[in-house]
Amino acid sequence: MSCKLILKFKDIMISEYDLNQEETTVGRQDDNNIHVDNLAVSSRHARILKIGNKVILEDLGSTNGTQVNGKDAVKSVLHHGDVITVGKHTLTFLCEGESTAPPEAEESDMDKTMIISPAAREEMMAKADLAPEAEMVLGGIQYLSGPLMGKSLELKASLTSMGKGNTCKIKVKGLLVGKQAAVFTRRPTGYHLTHLEGMSKTRVNGESIADHPRVLKDGDIIELSDIKMQFIIKK
Repeated sequence: MSCKLILKFKDIMISEYDLNQEETTVGRQDDNNIHVDNLAVSSRHARILKIGNKVILEDLGSTNGTQVNGKDAVKSVLHHGDVITVGKHTLTFLCEGESTAPPEAEESDMDKTMIISPAAREEMMAKADLAPEAEMVLGGIQYLSGPLMGKSLELKASLTSMGKGNTCKIKVKGLLVGKQAAVFTRRPTGYHLTHLEGMSKTRVNGESIADHPRVLKDGDIIELSDIKMQFIIKK
């Protein structure tokens, strides 16, 4: 199945991108796979994941949100012809050999574009999974410093955000910490950690991951500002 995205601005085609890798990032920061130079687009705005025979769009807690066919979407399985809006730009999803299923034929509610209010976004993220629970490893973090030192948190959601924003599951304070500083992604292949924004960079085993996502391993030490935690595989 050959898929691609067509980037447009005001119906003028800017570029074409083949979706030939497992993860494709979209954002204003120039190290994204799809660089969209517009102030309405967050530095790490969204990502497109190829999982099995599905292509899934995930908003990464962007300031202005992501829309699919004009509707707000935190997570959506993409179908041929879908139009993704980020800021003032659009990305048209084209996939040869992919047939568009009617809504009633979708496998689950997760396979539909989800319309939610900002207040419901975190709850939506907590409930959404990319694969059945039995197929996915369960991991968590244990706090090694800070007010929660010694406590642990299971990372059950497909997306768990970290930062000083009110919607973040993992709260980290600090003047230089981004509102959505980083995000844990739970996938059938394991857990990924991506730094999104903020002058204070997320580190894994002492190394900054500002320029590239990190696949987490059992025992990895994660640091952001003055908070230190350890990633642990539960099962």
